[in-house]
Parts: sequence; structure tokens; C-alpha cells
Amino acid sequence: MKRLNKVLATVLASTMMATMVAGCAAGSGSGAAGGSGSDSKVIKIGSVHPLTGNYAYEAQSIINSQKLAIEEINAAGGITSMGGAKLELVVGDSQASADTGASETERLIAEGCSILTGTFQSGVTLTCMQKAEQNEVPFLVTVSNNVAMFENGFEWCFRIQPNADVFAQDFIEYISAVKTDDIKTAVLIHEDSLTGTDSGDIISENMASTGIELLDRITYSASTSTLSTEVTKLADLKPDLLITIGYFADTSLLVKELNERGIKIKMVCGVANGGISDSKFISDFGDSVENFLDLNYRFNPNSDKTKALLESYKAKYSDDMSVHAVWGYESIYVIADALERAGSSKPEDVRNAMKSTNITEHVLAQSGAITFDTKGENINAAGVLVQIQNGKHVVVYPTEFAESELRYNK
Repeated sequence: MKRLNKVLATVLASTMMATMVAGCAAGSGSGAAGGSGSDSKVIKIGSVHPLTGNYAYEAQSIINSQKLAIEEINAAGGITSMGGAKLELVVGDSQASADTGASETERLIAEGCSILTGTFQSGVTLTCMQKAEQNEVPFLVTVSNNVAMFENGFEWCFRIQPNADVFAQDFIEYISAVKTDDIKTAVLIHEDSLTGTDSGDIISENMASTGIELLDRITYSASTSTLSTEVTKLADLKPDLLITIGYFADTSLLVKELNERGIKIKMVCGVANGGISDSKFISDFGDSVENFLDLNYRFNPNSDKTKALLESYKAKYSDDMSVHAVWGYESIYVIADALERAGSSKPEDVRNAMKSTNITEHVLAQSGAITFDTKGENINAAGVLVQIQNGKHVVVYPTEFAESELRYNK
């Protein structure tokens, strides 16, 4: 992988002028228990995400980032250990449905994908992982933080991002470190899927250790069209701290209700919140979300490699790169690293190479390399506290990655 990294360092500086060459074309190669052969000049990577429905915005950003990474790798000469084999992204739309995600996973395997990625929603991801496991094709999670899915003894599945336990534990640790004396009470509000419930359970069980009293835990469906009742209950409780776990669409509903009622809260902090950490959230709500916090995965803002990536993404898609997109991007580089070391695109060879991953050059805000434990989890995965300051996201804690000091509402 050293050869690939050296070339890619050069490519990152010039990708703003590169032309996208990866597509979604059909090709030869069996799927189940086989995939593309090691002599293939095109290596197919499957990507299953909810491109229609409430999560389409986030999902498309992940797909965009994967295409960008593939463009960079192909422009740099492809997989050198395989004679310059090129990567190709084959996209599947889960439509936010576990059944559809499973069928799309099977389709991509049948089309010869050597490895799969996905899927943004934990419930859908688990179903897709099961299909990949049954067919013995590696599956690399882009975004999904449910803990239980990696407690099943799967041999073909991996995840780079922190899981829900890590997010919640980091939140408890970080909020204890940064809270002020006037933050005495809190309300936890979250969507009720696996994602929200996992983190919500840990936060509820450990909130007392922060010295902040948890007044209530309010849940709702992520597909809800209104949060009027929930915000009424929240307003009556008058917490100093609002903790919110949700996606872009439902968190937007929450903020709209707060704004329309003129409800002000001393501190708002998301936990792996798909809205607060997204640049579109800032453009949609402006000054009303100034100083909002989110404990989330993040790129390393102090890395030159990160800065080049953000500029490249902006130039290509005329949009800021979302936090989810970073994980889509990095997933392709983890796959490319495994392919390079394996010298083969046979699923079993890729899986075995993935198990010995040790990538030190990456764009993630985590201390240490990307490397997997026996369950397939990235052992160094961690979250950071991100705050909206002057209309931009900045890391404020831990200090290792901080761009600015945390600001408090007056």
C-alpha cells in the first residue's frame, strides 16, 4: 500500500481537474462465493444506500464521496499489484427498506461485486450484512452504529466508524469535561430505531455520572411528520441541556418547532446526529443553530490531506462534504488497501486482507490507525465534539483535534 499512498498523495493535489471515470456498468464475474476473479481489470464495489426517501440527501453524499475516491485511485494507476486494475462503483438503492436492501445486496453480488458497502440505517445494514455473510462476500459498513450487529460472530463484515456504545461513552466523558456549573438538568430526545435506542440507553444509564439530572427521555419515530407533542413536553420541562439523537429530516423538524415557539435552551448537543453535523443544516437554519454541539465522527481538521479532500469535493459537487460522506470516502481507501495487499479481488482474499488492515494515513479524527479487531470493529474509532460557530462546523474537543474553543450561550 506504500506505493499506492505515494501516488495518491500527488493525485489529491490535482483531483479538482480530474474527470470521473468510475461508473455503474455491468460486467462479467460470478457473485456468491466467487465475485470477480483476480485477473479482472475492473473490480466492482457494491454500494447499497437509501437513495430515495427521507435519507436520500445523506445517502447521495456518501455515494458522491465513494465516486470521488474511486476517481482518485483510478487516476493514480488503479490497483498496482493487479496490473493497474480499475475500481468501479455499482450502486443499489435500499429505499430505506431492509427487504429492498437485502434484494439489492443479492443483485450486486450476482453482478460480480467483490466487496459491498452500506447502508446508513442500522436495521437495513444488518439485513445486508447477513446476505453478504451467507454469500461469503466482504461487507464494509459506511455509516451505521448499532452495536449488536457486530456481536453475531460474522466473519465477512467490518466497520470503520465508532459504534453507538463508543458515541455514548464519549458523550458522557466529553460533556462532563466541558459543561459549566449552570448546566444542571437535561432532556434526551431521540428517534426510536436501533441507532437512537442504543446510544439512548447508555446515556440514560450514565447521565448521573456527569452531575447533570436527566429529567426525561422522549422518543419518536424517525419517519414522523411532526414533533409538536414532543416539543410541548420538552418546553414544559425547561432543561438546561437538550441531547438529541436523530437523522437530518427529524432533527430539522425538531429545530423548526423550537424556532416557531421561540424556545431557547442553554446548550443543545447531538449524539451522532445526522442533522447538526451536516452543512445543509446550517444553511437551512442559520443563526438559530449557532453554538449547537454534536458528538460525532469527523475528519481530522488539522490534516493537510483533509483540507485537500474538502476542496476537491466542493469543486466537484458544489457542496460541502458531509460528515457521512467522509466515511464513504474512507471506505473506498480501506478497500483499495486490502485489494493492493491481497493482489486479488476474490472475496476470500479481500476478506483476509481486510483482517490485517493497518492504515495510518487517513483523514479521520481518531488517534491511531484504522485497524480491525476480531469482530471487525475499528479499534481506534472515536468521536469528537463539533460546534457550529459563525456558520461553520469546528471541532472543539478533544484538544488533539480542536480548531477552536467551545462557546457557551449567554
